[in-house]
Amino acid sequence: MAEKNRKTDIIIGKLLEDSNLTPKQLEALLLYSSSIEQRIVKNGYVDIDGKKVSKGAFFRILSQAKKNVRKSIVTLILMSYTGLMDVDQFSAIMQIANIMMQSKGQDEDLIRTLLEKLKVIVDIRKRAK
Repeated sequence: MAEKNRKTDIIIGKLLEDSNLTPKQLEALLLYSSSIEQRIVKNGYVDIDGKKVSKGAFFRILSQAKKNVRKSIVTLILMSYTGLMDVDQFSAIMQIANIMMQSKGQDEDLIRTLLEKLKVIVDIRKRAK
């Protein structure tokens, strides 16, 4: 699912490139958030994009993905707590996320512009003294 989406949805592809998640980790999160029980086939394998992955390997990938997501969120909180990012930056990030969700990858130039804007927003600069 994520692999197919990543190939057809430029937002997923571009964001995945700069994220802390691997394509398999994203797929595991997507499967877990839907009903994973429907994807478990005979002999304890999970069907990911037509490939059989052992249930143990799937849950290990899922655990790594959850850990990466948690660490990313904690990093954002740390950046805020130390004053390296402020509320305006978080607000701008959420606005970009909302625009991306609304466009669903339809306008490639818009997405490219938003991703560049995102890089500028999260650029950590030296504070003036």
